[in-house]
Amino acid sequence: MKVLTIPEHCTRTHGANCTRCQLACPAKAISFDEAGAPVIDRDACTKCGVCMGVCDAFSSSSATALRLYDHLRKVAMRGEIVYLTCEENVFPGFEPAKNVTVLPCLACVPPELWTLLLAQNVPVCVACDLKYCEDCPRAAQIGELLFTKAIEIAEAQTGENVHFDREIPEYVPSVEAVVDDEFDRRAAFDSVKDDAFDIISGRRRLKQSDTLKEAYRKKERERMREALNLSEGEYLSDALEKGRATRVMPPRRRMLLEAYAAKPDIAENVEVAVSATDHDACVECLDCVARCASGARIATKEGHLEYDARYCVGCGACEAVCPRNAIALVEATFADLLPEGPGKPAIEPNLADYE
Repeated sequence: MKVLTIPEHCTRTHGANCTRCQLACPAKAISFDEAGAPVIDRDACTKCGVCMGVCDAFSSSSATALRLYDHLRKVAMRGEIVYLTCEENVFPGFEPAKNVTVLPCLACVPPELWTLLLAQNVPVCVACDLKYCEDCPRAAQIGELLFTKAIEIAEAQTGENVHFDREIPEYVPSVEAVVDDEFDRRAAFDSVKDDAFDIISGRRRLKQSDTLKEAYRKKERERMREALNLSEGEYLSDALEKGRATRVMPPRRRMLLEAYAAKPDIAENVEVAVSATDHDACVECLDCVARCASGARIATKEGHLEYDARYCVGCGACEAVCPRNAIALVEATFADLLPEGPGKPAIEPNLADYE
């Protein structure tokens, strides 16, 4: 695995003063260039993935957070318990069961992903011995601190629980797999006989079932995204210097919104930091639009400020650049921002209501 940076998701490049990734990195391998973008010291990096758990600006060469979710959801769709563990808990010669996902560190799973899994009633179990966290060569003690806190947040938001087990399920070959192995070694059957064996053993039925489950899983995900009614892409406006702005949903916020779509009653428990505007003081200079990393603040074609709190990550870049001091970060819940449901536009926080 190689840890990658995604500068477009970094709020520092838009003027925010965020250093979470640098503070969380157990190897002190993260610095920032002149533009504010994160830079990884490859020699110092332990590839623990802790940065992926705290910021959208980091990803893995092998899997993104959304791809990890798809994989875990696929395991759950097979009717199996989703086990997660870390490489430090898997010893040479031990092969985990197929429903066990081995991560470099459990802290690479963001709180929003835990929340999404629990909101969808996915049976999740962490299988590890925490004593190995104390002297872990990858993430030392900070890994345990971060992943247990992420789970605590998800459990508080959903009212559901992540289970813990010190035993990692071991892979046990089925009789069918052993027979297949023997057939492969002897090369005793041609394709026709393989088909016959599939029919007799019921494997064909299983293949078809897995195909149906995969199709259902994809359709369910598409339906969930449609229910969010998000408007992403380019916005054109003559009022902007470059004539256009881009609105993109940050992955971690997307997962939190999908959790809300799956279980709307978590709204009062999901707390987020968002920007609020004092419209009496605002002169619509649109400096905040130019700085907004996610496109939560957009200029309409007529040059008016349009704001959607669902996209706001609370980075504070807009607050820092506003010449009228008309913007401030406030604490809100999904119940405050999305009282009409997941697919409805967010209510714009009025700064006067929070003062």
